Amino acid sequence: MKKYLFYTFMFFTCTIRAQSITFNIKGVIMNTDSVKYAYLTTLSQQIPISSDKIFMVVPVVNGEFKFNGVFDLKGEKYQFANVFLEERGNITKEEALSKFRRLIWISGRRRNAKIVILEDLTLSINKYGDTKEAVISAGGMLTRQADERTAAVRAGNRALIQFVKRHPNSEISFYAVTEVLSMYSAEKKDKLESLWGSPSELFNALSIQLKNSKRGVALKKRIDEKTKL
Repeated sequence: MKKYLFYTFMFFTCTIRAQSITFNIKGVIMNTDSVKYAYLTTLSQQIPISSDKIFMVVPVVNGEFKFNGVFDLKGEKYQFANVFLEERGNITKEEALSKFRRLIWISGRRRNAKIVILEDLTLSINKYGDTKEAVISAGGMLTRQADERTAAVRAGNRALIQFVKRHPNSEISFYAVTEVLSMYSAEKKDKLESLWGSPSELFNALSIQLKNSKRGVALKKRIDEKTKL
């Protein structure tokens, strides 16, 4: 059940108003054996977070690659994407979409792919099969927080509460609360609270600004209604 809840938690998506964003994603690869091209795509096997807007490929030159562009968030606060490395440079958007749909490729499980948020960041990658474990060497505030949240979710033991306390004013934290609330039920109450804490505990760890915002007030109302179990 914990594994199921983890993947449900990982790919839940939330929506709020936002503007278009620019992104500059760079990568430095230590060992370029079997690596000739880098890809960036917003495609995913998870429909809520998938977008067909971005599918880019660039050659790896002297162990480095770079992507940049503009993305219209269309009401969302941020957009997840996959960075992956390949020897082939002719993978098409249609081929990638087919592999995601048939679960041949699964975001978050592929060893040669790193989940990022579209923003300015630099990745340090050891080699082809270690892309998933790439280190963010510069920028990437939201991606860092998303990685930290992922670690807290995996750790269980209510580590998510400490994550929210460390980042009380973060959108990643705000939606971590929303995500837990979305799964909350009488049947799952004890399990969820032992893993990640109750929605009320997580909400109380948010900043005053977020709690008193229009979204925060609405979230608190939903928490009060849903946790009357």
